[in-house]
Amino acid sequence: MLVGSLEQEESQRCGMHPALSKVIDFLQNTDFRQLENGKYTIDSDRLYVNVMELTTKSKEDAAAEKHRRYIDIHYLLKGEERIGWSFHDEEMIPSQAFNEEQDYALYQGVADEHFVNLTPGMYVILYPNEIHRPGLCQGAPASIRKAVVKIDIELLKIQEAGPFLL
Repeated sequence: MLVGSLEQEESQRCGMHPALSKVIDFLQNTDFRQLENGKYTIDSDRLYVNVMELTTKSKEDAAAEKHRRYIDIHYLLKGEERIGWSFHDEEMIPSQAFNEEQDYALYQGVADEHFVNLTPGMYVILYPNEIHRPGLCQGAPASIRKAVVKIDIELLKIQEAGPFLL
């Protein structure tokens, strides 16, 4: 997991893969106020963004998730969000088995879960096999707006930036 803010993004890019850096550029240069909620393709099914509004939940009311194919970048546009995070432990049993087509498994009990609080302009990069519980409230449930960029892990294996012309 990597936590950052677009306000301080230049200092946080040291050693960041060019694909991730280009996504940060996309986030910084996109006027999300002009986008309706929904899915927007950046590079076929390999790189896309979901823009959404939701009401945050308590930890007890929200399942944690894990992916295999996609890296998630959760970028908060409005409100306050808390995200839980933990390394995957092979002994953790999912409450919903892995769905290959949707690229996720769900978990209820998560060992050694840590939390990060996001405010607008902050992002969290979550890698496959890192369990995360997004959409949590910091106090009472509240409305938030966010963008979740999905990056196919295969794109990070490509060394040239050709496919990432945003």
